[in-house]
Formats: sequence, structure tokens, C-alpha cells
Amino acid sequence: MPRLFPLSFCLPLLCLVLGACSTARLDYRFATVAAKPMPAQQAVLLGAVQEVDITPPPGLPKAGFSTWAENGDGFRTRLKARVFYLRPKGGQPLVLIQSDLLAGSEILQAALASRLARVSEIAPQNLVLAANHTHAAPGQYFGSDFYNLHASNAGGFDPHWFEFLAGRLEQAVLRARDGLRPARIAVGQREVWGLTRNRSLEPYLANPEVTDKTTTLFQAINPDLTLVRIDLQEASGTFRPAGAFASFSIHGTGIGSDTGFYHADVWAYIANEAAWRVQQHYGLTDKPVLGAFEATHGDVAPNERPGQIGYAEARRVGTAIGQQAFALFNDLDKQLRDDLPLRSALREVDVLARPEIGTARLCKPAAGAALAAGAHEHRSPLIWYLPFIHPGQPRTFFTDTCQGAKHWLGGAWLQPLILPTEQFPHRLLLQTLQIGDSYWAMLPFEVTTMSGRQIETRMRATLKDAGIQNGMVVVSSVANGYTGYVTTSAEYGLQHYEGGHTLYGPQTAPFLAAHSAELLGGMLARGSFAELPHSRDFSLASRRFWPQGDAPSPRRLLRPAQRITPSAPEEPYWEIRWRDQAPADMAFDQPLLTIEIQQGGRWQPLHRGGRPEDDQGFDLAVQWLGGRDYAARWYNPPTSLPERLRLFISPRGEQPALAVPIADSDLELTDQ
Repeated sequence: MPRLFPLSFCLPLLCLVLGACSTARLDYRFATVAAKPMPAQQAVLLGAVQEVDITPPPGLPKAGFSTWAENGDGFRTRLKARVFYLRPKGGQPLVLIQSDLLAGSEILQAALASRLARVSEIAPQNLVLAANHTHAAPGQYFGSDFYNLHASNAGGFDPHWFEFLAGRLEQAVLRARDGLRPARIAVGQREVWGLTRNRSLEPYLANPEVTDKTTTLFQAINPDLTLVRIDLQEASGTFRPAGAFASFSIHGTGIGSDTGFYHADVWAYIANEAAWRVQQHYGLTDKPVLGAFEATHGDVAPNERPGQIGYAEARRVGTAIGQQAFALFNDLDKQLRDDLPLRSALREVDVLARPEIGTARLCKPAAGAALAAGAHEHRSPLIWYLPFIHPGQPRTFFTDTCQGAKHWLGGAWLQPLILPTEQFPHRLLLQTLQIGDSYWAMLPFEVTTMSGRQIETRMRATLKDAGIQNGMVVVSSVANGYTGYVTTSAEYGLQHYEGGHTLYGPQTAPFLAAHSAELLGGMLARGSFAELPHSRDFSLASRRFWPQGDAPSPRRLLRPAQRITPSAPEEPYWEIRWRDQAPADMAFDQPLLTIEIQQGGRWQPLHRGGRPEDDQGFDLAVQWLGGRDYAARWYNPPTSLPERLRLFISPRGEQPALAVPIADSDLELTDQ
């Protein structure tokens, strides 16, 4: 059985008692500058896609499982970011970045928006930072102390990691801009059932809209998979598939907290499975760029078999969803067009200064005691059973306060002393998009299924008022920042994990619904626009986790290949150990490992099912063992291996490649 831990921070008192959060402070200011003038209007829709590796070196804390997480010690699947750049005829561009991270970030959005506006036609409202909410990527890049200090197993904003991310993303966007080509796009949607389940069914059933109280956890989900396909024109004049971005509701918690690997969780299998199938089906030379990110996933988990949380089950679920994404991609063959409207609107709301809109009013932020219990499939040991913390024990006295049924974590008198209000994320980036006949709300919250439907209902009313009857409405979580959860008032009243993590109280869903509807209406009437302050300022407690470099070191093999068959549910693997550069000098964002086979006297990459066996897929991992020592693992190898097979470790710095034989071959260790 895997260890079961909470999805977020435990008692904030730890910072006070242990002094673990003593850090320096950094101040950032990003001016809201006007974008460069639009180029002369082109006659066609233009588009581009780019993929960039954002895998950092070992040593950074991982965000999502908080206290119970491990520091990153290598990677099982790489962390990627994908850029989708669309510039319509006579309109402003739309740039959507999907990342294998816990969430977007308001400071990262501000930094990128400021940089890009100075050198391109990309205005802030046209930049979207979407995320897949994996719980196995570093945190420490958020725009508030609250999640920099408490989302990971160690706290503080890491400026080196932040600059690495900002630089990689900026370069990828500008490469996409320089590579624009005539494009055609299509938007589609299909339902996916049986691969997700509601992990918090009792609160879901408490909603008055749910009239059938026999609804099962497999029905109490958002099944909609929405996909935007992008085809680009080749030199021959033919349009060919280049990529797609998709939104779906599933938590990035298919793999537990008891691993040090960085990985994209279930989303790695969704994105890669769909991309590989598109490549093979359409006969593409290169694998297309496919990025997938969250929809209304707040109470939705992968439908893994009980007791088997881990890589094998995440692969089973993710692969099946990826197959559905490919089928939807294929369904759009005859719907591609170059005249779909693209619009966007962005608003920053400081909810400490502006907590009201219409009849909805937010409370001052507070972390609920139920937050410490953890979500159902990742419970906190022992803490789960404590009074007031155990899910479903709402406050029954003094409930006439703004936070109502919430028991405050640490107490209503002590929590504000340890967690000042200003440390909570309170400047929300709220965004709406139009892509053809689809309308998107991009929100910096984990949105539950029913709160998403409430937001969707308000947006549909706005569309109806504008004479639009049948548009697709998509509500996307954890975009452009991170502010915890949003539940409905009924769900909040039961104070399960999701309600305890709804920081701003029971009116959060109506507040977001009103803003999203208002933004959507303004976008339909005015076109693309932004409502931002003159500058976006951040003061953050900082701490460096990024490792320091060191003098070069010669490579050498420490242990030849060994087959290891662990107990289930861990998968079998071959392991090789070697000594190399210090972690900071290993360029973990560059390809490192490939399985090669000798054929016709030449070494070439091994393919299985038409897919290369390298570290861009699922099964080649690198683990840092400490110092300058590493282990390379090849998971799920064939039962019977070809005679001449080797692991090829790419050069690093001045160090040559290293080739290590696998299986019972007579190959000698070679340097190349």
C-alpha cells in the first residue's frame, strides 16, 4: 500500500515552531506596457506550436503534497511546456501556454506579459498560462507567500527557478512568433466516462441541483473533453496536423507522494499517447505538440483501482484518455477553418480591496481545519481522524460569521498571527476567451464539478443575451495563478477537504460566476481588452533551492546493468549507475537517455510499437543518488531482449557520451 498524505500544507504552526520559513524578501515590479503595433493585417489565419523542456535539476521541493512531498531527485517523465500561438485575420493574437506544473502563476504571467509586450504584438490579455496540476513538479514560483511557503515540503520563492521558467517560456513564445504559418483550426468536444470518479461524493450530493441522490461517484463528474486542433501549411501548400490543446477534468494525483521523481503524472500519458497516435495515423515526420490542462477537476480523481495508486495505474487511465483525445482530434478532420474568431479579456481583481460583485461577497481568507485532513485518496495519517479536521465536521456554533461552517486551522485568533491576510493570494487574474464557438473561463482556482456548472450557467445566460444559443462553455482551473479551491455553498457547508481549502468562503463560486459573465459580456461587445493596474508589484519571501554548479568531473560507470523485479505495484526495470557532473551542470532539460539497438552493424534508437524508447516518453528515468552519482532506469522492458542492446547516455559539457550494454551480451563498455 502506498503512503497516504494530504494534498496541501499541514499545520502552519510548523513554520513558527521550526523557523523553517525564515527567508529574505525580494521585490518585483512589472510595468503594464502597451504591446507593439500589430503587423500589417495578413489575409489568413496564422499559427505556430512549440514545445520546450522545463525539467529542472534535482533538489527542488515539489508542490502539491506539501509537508509529505519529497525533494525532486530526478525525473520519470519530463516536465514540458507547450506554446500555441494563433493570430487571426485582422485581430489580436492568442497565445496559450500549457505547462506541466501545479498551476499558473500571477507573477510569471506578469513577467512574461511585460517582456513580450515590449518586443511583440502580444498584449497581456492575449497571454494564457494553463497548467495540468501535476503534484510532482517544483513549486516556489507563485505570486504569493502562502503557496510558496506551504504548497511544498520546503518554503520560499526561488528566483533562479522562476527566471529559468520565465526565460524558457519567453524563448518558446518568440520562436513560435518567428515561425508563424497559415493555419486552420477546429474546436470539438466529447464525453469521456469511466476513467474518473468524484472523490468527494457527499458534498456533491448535498447540492440542491442534484435531484437524484443515487448518483454514483462515477457519474458525479464533468465528462467533457474539449480540444482545439491546429493544422499548419507546409512548403508544399498542404495543411498538416501540427498540434492541439485540450482541457479535461482529472486531478494530477494518480501517483503518490512517496517518490522523488519529477513527472507530469497522468497527464504525461494523456498528452503523449494522443500525440503519438496522431503522428502515426497522419504519417507525420515529427510528433505533434499536444498539451492538456485542467477543466473543473476540484473533486475529480483518476479512477484507479483501489490500493494501486502509482505509475502503472496512471498509465492505464492516462493512455485511455489520450486515445479519446486522438479520436476527437480525428473527428475534426472536416471541421478545420481559417476564419474562427479569437478574442480574450483579462481582469485583475484585488479581492481585499474589491470583495463584492453584485450580491456575491468574499470573506477575508482563512485556511480551514479540514484542509489538513487531505483529500480522500491521499489522507493525512492520524490527522484525518482528529475532531474538526476529519471531513464532514462543520462548525455548528457561531456560524453567523462570513466563513460560516469553517473551523479555522489553528484557530480564528491564532491563524491571522501566523498567516497575515496579505500573505494569501488576493490579486486574482480572471480571464475569458473565445475560440470559434467555444467560450472559456480561465480561473486561478481548483473548481469543483458543480461550482463549474454554476459558473457555466451564468456565462450561458450572457451568451443568450448576446443572441448566442449553442456555444460550448469551458471552465478551466488553475490558470494564471493559484488561489486554492472553489466549492458551491452547499459543498462548503459540509467542510470536506475542498471546502476547507476554499479560502474566501461560501460565496466564491457566485463571485467568480459574476466576474466571468461580466468579462464575457464585455469581450463580446468590445473585443479583446485588459483591466490591469499600471504596474504589478510583488514582495516575496525567497530562498534558493536550485543547486550550485561545480568543477567538471570525468564520467565513469559505477555498476553495470542489472534487472530488478520489485514487488507490485512497482514496475520491473533495468538499472545502471554512473558518476557524472554535479546536478546543476547536467542540463536535465536536454535529452539524456536513449535505448539503442545494433542493426546492420550500426547503432540506432530502439522503437517499440513505432515509438522511440528514450527519455521523452514514459519509461526511461534518471535518479540522483547524491553527490555526482546517478542511476538510469529502464522501466517495463521487454521480457526477451535483443542480443545487442545498450543504454546511450548523451554527452554533457566536455564529457563524451557513455554507452552501457544491457542484457547478456558480450559488448564491452565503450566511450564515444
